[in-house]
Amino acid sequence: MRRAIPLVLITAWACASSRLYYLRTELLYLEGDPNLAVAPGPWKHPDVPIVLSDAAMVPDDLVLPALKALMALPGAADACDPNSKRPRRDAAEYCVTLYKTPHDWRVSWPIRGFVDEQGACWPAYGGVDDEDFGRDMPIFGFAHNHPCGTPVSSRDLKVFPAMKLEQGGWVVVTYGATPSGRLVRDSRGKLVPAWGWLATGHQDSPRFYKWNPAGRMFRWIEERRGWDAVSTCRPGAPPGPLSPRGSPPECEPEMQW
Repeated sequence: MRRAIPLVLITAWACASSRLYYLRTELLYLEGDPNLAVAPGPWKHPDVPIVLSDAAMVPDDLVLPALKALMALPGAADACDPNSKRPRRDAAEYCVTLYKTPHDWRVSWPIRGFVDEQGACWPAYGGVDDEDFGRDMPIFGFAHNHPCGTPVSSRDLKVFPAMKLEQGGWVVVTYGATPSGRLVRDSRGKLVPAWGWLATGHQDSPRFYKWNPAGRMFRWIEERRGWDAVSTCRPGAPPGPLSPRGSPPECEPEMQW
């Protein structure tokens, strides 16, 4: 019988790198396609650990420090014009990739985008180039921030890992997968669902959400150290002539953001 590996947090760096994030223009693109950017990993942040665990799902001990660290990056929170309530020019979204090596769970370096916060994170669909294990690590989802404290957008709900098909094309999937096309299964042979995560709210009172491919939405409750199921959401209407941003997600019950 396989022995369970205890969850262990490893702080691998005595001194954090002076680098805070990468710009998308710095990344390698698979097949020369900007949509297939490859993120470096792991994120060398003093508060974002490597987690040794054989759990099938991404451990909260990795997710929560990563979400908190995202909120502390330049322009990631409270970067709003007080009159328009829109993001200032210094506002930024950062997107990180949650992935697994043969030995542990890790998070990639943040990729900074100067984009409208309703545009969702622009994920590294080309995967992660881990400094210890190389490329083609299994990807289990993406986490990002909203700099103005806004809720999950319709586009956020659609961002999941991508993999290459045998025919040569690429497709977004709703399970953990390697970019080369291998779906991840747990010890019982079942596919492992991917997740999305959002850090929003204010720097001194952040709100953390996660959602699965079915749109089941959860909010982190710090007092209980757990996720509360709060709603099921589906994307609203896509952008159109009368609604350039599209409509917000439709949630049942209605979300109290």
